[in-house]
Amino acid sequence: MAEQSLSLRRWAAKKAARAGVAALAALPALAEPLFDPRPRVRVLTWHRFGDGRRAPFTVSAGDFERQMRLLARTGKAVTLDAVRAHVAGRSALPDGSVLVTMDDGDPSVLEIAAPILKRHGVPAVAFVLGGKPDGFELLSDAELRRLPEFGIEVGSHSMSHRSMARISLDEARREARESRARLEDVTGRPVTAFAYPFGTRADYSPEVAEILAEEGYDLAFTSQHGALREGLDPMLLPRVKVESGDPAWLFPLLCRGAMDAWRLVDVGLQGLQRPVPAT
Repeated sequence: MAEQSLSLRRWAAKKAARAGVAALAALPALAEPLFDPRPRVRVLTWHRFGDGRRAPFTVSAGDFERQMRLLARTGKAVTLDAVRAHVAGRSALPDGSVLVTMDDGDPSVLEIAAPILKRHGVPAVAFVLGGKPDGFELLSDAELRRLPEFGIEVGSHSMSHRSMARISLDEARREARESRARLEDVTGRPVTAFAYPFGTRADYSPEVAEILAEEGYDLAFTSQHGALREGLDPMLLPRVKVESGDPAWLFPLLCRGAMDAWRLVDVGLQGLQRPVPAT
């Protein structure tokens, strides 16, 4: 899917807001371990990769390479299984650990991101749409089967990229069940993690979380910013968005918690997010 460009004014405002939040929150975030020593783990989210003019969810190959090089050098990248054990309290991860995730299943995940991930030995999860909703260009079945070669695990992002909390519970169950069944059939591997489409506070609910658990998922991720800690509800886990156009200094701080405060913005965006139209 080609991402629609933002207007110059909106782009500049968003980039300034992200940098401002990170700069203001950096010192408190870095000092937090003094008051709460529990390890903090962050799940970072990308969407697609390539050249996009003022397209916040299209990260360039050069930026992604730099980001993965940092994770490899610091040894902070972890697997989905390690996060699963951390949340369950079976095995604590080191403070500052990071899980790389990518939503939708855009072809650029294989074309651009996968070779970079493999080169740096960084594991990742691709949350893939099980259906073929309008406006999305997605990996083919043959391409999906190649992802494990690059250390990329496949999770579900629903069938149709509709808000799971804005459809009936019966429809939500079908989205969960059918996407899991199809992705497992294609890949031949278990699919037990889910990422809520959009992931705002209006796009998930305790009822939907219960359905996901009943349908065989043991982890589900929202788009609400913040850190993972032992004891969180495994079906309502936070993630932190990575966007294009951010200054280079922001990514290492983002990994350490400087964008956790964006959760306040997440609350304000409740109900406003919609699918990004293709151009």
